[in-house]
Amino acid sequence: FALATVDTTRFTSLPTWRLINTDPGDFLKSDWPIPVDLAYSDPDLLTAGIGGFPVGDLNWFPAQKSAWLAQRDTEYSYINAELNSGQITAIVRNNNVLPVRFQLFQNYPNPFNPSTTIKYDLSKQSKVKLVIYDILGREVSTLINETKKAGSYKVVWNAGRLASGVYFYSLQAGNYNSTKKLILLK
Repeated sequence: FALATVDTTRFTSLPTWRLINTDPGDFLKSDWPIPVDLAYSDPDLLTAGIGGFPVGDLNWFPAQKSAWLAQRDTEYSYINAELNSGQITAIVRNNNVLPVRFQLFQNYPNPFNPSTTIKYDLSKQSKVKLVIYDILGREVSTLINETKKAGSYKVVWNAGRLASGVYFYSLQAGNYNSTKKLILLK
């Protein structure tokens, strides 16, 4: 039964086991067969999962399952090491859309306790430095000091070891400079 429901090459009448309401005058209408090839031989589905892995049950793909398990174990080890370090700083990059200009966004939440997210955009590859300063202008923490590709980035800063107060974060990327205020309330 399951194979027949996804076979789009057959013109046989299939049982109506899923119904949809398409408009007030047509309350019951079958949405089968699915107009997509869901076979494991479809090359698009073999790489359509997150990280380029196959969609569906990885037990059908032993090599890809081993690669996924290795990746998962590496990520879990990294996460556990960060959690046990006492100070968590995470960097997340969005690869979907490239920004058209450099931009430093206001941190969120603000005020915060003990961590906050700082987002910035790079329109082209640049040497990036993201630094936190206290109210007297003393450097408290350097979050980023490296060359980054164009893209959108997020940095989570944990200020759990610092006193309440006003701090500033400054982004230098190529010729772009911007500074914003953040407030730590404990």
